[in-house]
Amino acid sequence: MARKKKKIDFTDQDAVLDEVAKAMDVDPDQLSIDTSSMEGFGVDVYEISVDGGSNTWGVVESDDAFRELALAIVKQDLEEDPSMFNKDFIKRHINIDRLRRDLESDVQNMAEEDLREMSDRDFWRTAKDYIDVPDEDDDGDMPDPEDYIDDVAEQMTKEKLRDPMEYLEEIYSSSEAVEKAIEIAGIDVNAAAEDAVDTDGPEHFVARYDGNYDTTPSGFVYWRDN
Repeated sequence: MARKKKKIDFTDQDAVLDEVAKAMDVDPDQLSIDTSSMEGFGVDVYEISVDGGSNTWGVVESDDAFRELALAIVKQDLEEDPSMFNKDFIKRHINIDRLRRDLESDVQNMAEEDLREMSDRDFWRTAKDYIDVPDEDDDGDMPDPEDYIDDVAEQMTKEKLRDPMEYLEEIYSSSEAVEKAIEIAGIDVNAAAEDAVDTDGPEHFVARYDGNYDTTPSGFVYWRDN
C-alpha cells in the first residue's frame, strides 16, 4: 500500500517554495517567495519570482482557495466596472421585473406628454397601434384624445419596457445602460460571481497571463502571473 504523502504546511514559505520549484522542475535557489498583493482579496497568496522578478507565479494552498480568490476578484470587478461583463450575463443577475417596475412611471409620463403634444390626427394614427380606436361619430368627428391618452400611454409603456435593458440601450450606450440598470434595480453580486466562476473556471479570472494553472503533489495551486 502506497504511503500517504505528508501534508506541507502552507505557512512554511520555504517548504512551499521547495514544493513549487520541484513541480516546476526549477532549482529552488533560482526562486524567491513573498506574500502577494493579491492577499488583499482575503485569501493567503504567495508570489514566487525568478530572474529578479521578471517572471512571477502566484500560489494558493488548495483548489478551494483558488476558487475563493477567483470569486473575490469577480465580485470586485462587478462592483467597480460591470461593463467588462457581457450584457446577457449581467441581465441574468439583474431583477428585470424590478427594473421594469421602477422605470414604468417615468416612461408612461413621457408617453403621455408626447401624446398630448400630437395633433388629433397624429394621435389617432398612433393610437391604432395600441388600442381599439373608436369610430367617428355621425358628424365624422373622433372623440377627444384626452379620454384615451392614459390607455394609449399604458400600452406604449408596456411595449417599450417589454425588454427594459433594450429600452435603456436606446437611451444610453451599452455600458452605460448596464450601469444604469444596476443603479436602478441592483445586481446579486454573489450569485453573479458564482455563475461567472462556475462557467469560465477560476483560472479565467486569476491566471490572467495565459489562463493556465498547475497543482503540486501537496495540492498547492500555482499559475503564471507574468
